[in-house]
Amino acid sequence: MISVVLPTHDSAARLVSVLTVLVPSAVDGLVKDVVFADAGSTDSTLAIAEDSGARVVTVQGDAGTRLAAGCAVARGPWILALDDRLALPDAWRVPVEAHLAGGGGRPAFIAAPGPFGLAGRPSAVLALREAIDAAGGFKPGGDPLQALLRRLKPKAVRLRV
Repeated sequence: MISVVLPTHDSAARLVSVLTVLVPSAVDGLVKDVVFADAGSTDSTLAIAEDSGARVVTVQGDAGTRLAAGCAVARGPWILALDDRLALPDAWRVPVEAHLAGGGGRPAFIAAPGPFGLAGRPSAVLALREAIDAAGGFKPGGDPLQALLRRLKPKAVRLRV
């Protein structure tokens, strides 16, 4: 159902925690595939991808360029794209499943709480592939998740984790 796209580059240290959070959802079938959109890692990132069963697309460029390439090969109708911090809260699954069940196909995002209870910087965007494509997809430069959300904003909702 969901393809998870991770923009990686020498990301082995951060991958351990995010993959640990994703594995139960992959076993249960919520996560259909995981794509490492990698910019030529020289650490153990690619070995981790192989060991985890993730697919790798190699592309040079910033996180936006890598996310675009990863989305292009993702298999699921829903894309969960993480930013290059590769942080996903342990409790991500409950609000994502609730959104998939009742969100009517609306895009959503996960963000840590910011000042005054407002959303901080998004760490992940969840959207149908068609919505991402209709919004112009991920683009190079700046913060690719924030830029996509600006184009999706009238429809995007924040998932509380």
